[in-house]
Amino acid sequence: MKIIIPVAGIGSKLRPHTHTQPKALVPVAGKPILSHIVDYLISGGFNEFIFIIGYLGDKIEDYIKSKYPKLKASFVVQEPREGTGHAVWLARELVSPDEDLLIVLGDTIIDFDLGELVKMPHSALGVQKVDDPRQFGVVEIDKEGFITRLDEKPVIPKSNQALVGIYRFNKAGKLMEALDHIIKNNIRQHGEFHLTYGIQKMISDGEKVGTFKVGSWFDCGSKSNLLETNAVLLNREAHALQKKFNYHNT
Repeated sequence: MKIIIPVAGIGSKLRPHTHTQPKALVPVAGKPILSHIVDYLISGGFNEFIFIIGYLGDKIEDYIKSKYPKLKASFVVQEPREGTGHAVWLARELVSPDEDLLIVLGDTIIDFDLGELVKMPHSALGVQKVDDPRQFGVVEIDKEGFITRLDEKPVIPKSNQALVGIYRFNKAGKLMEALDHIIKNNIRQHGEFHLTYGIQKMISDGEKVGTFKVGSWFDCGSKSNLLETNAVLLNREAHALQKKFNYHNT
């Protein structure tokens, strides 16, 4: 399974932190956001990564090559930046149509069951219930647990199941064909090609796409969320160290 991580964004909500470094390299709990993501995926046995870079992308490439020299890493430049669907579509030549694919957004730190994800017999998207779905992509699910519809930041949400930024696809070719369709037909919202539109095209064409629950979910896209994430992760690390200390002293 290959991993695509889109990290091309400017990170305007994190100014002034992103004046001199890309959003993915902003530190949280002692290391860059991107390292939290990559370290977790490496712990699950993944080793083939495609990074979609743009704003200050040379810094991301340099960081990955120096921090993870054994990683099978490819870098694709997204310019102009036209949304997450466009970002993933740019990697189409690096992914075999029959290959499994995992997409993880580069500003989101999430705990999820990597083993369960690999064994899934169908494509699936990570979701979590939220109080206000209007700021997220949301999904509607049928009685069998499959997605019937996706909406990107709906004004009147019909569901409180929000997409958290993890997307697992059985065969990458089906997704790339759907993204190719929305790009060739210029299907945009606010000037961007959304990944959710590509997935909706797959579902409309008969592809079964389910969901899976995630544990902790930290969206690091704004300063307030970044501060909260930093506090929670530092507290978690302190708790783990305390447990380890107590264990060795019993």
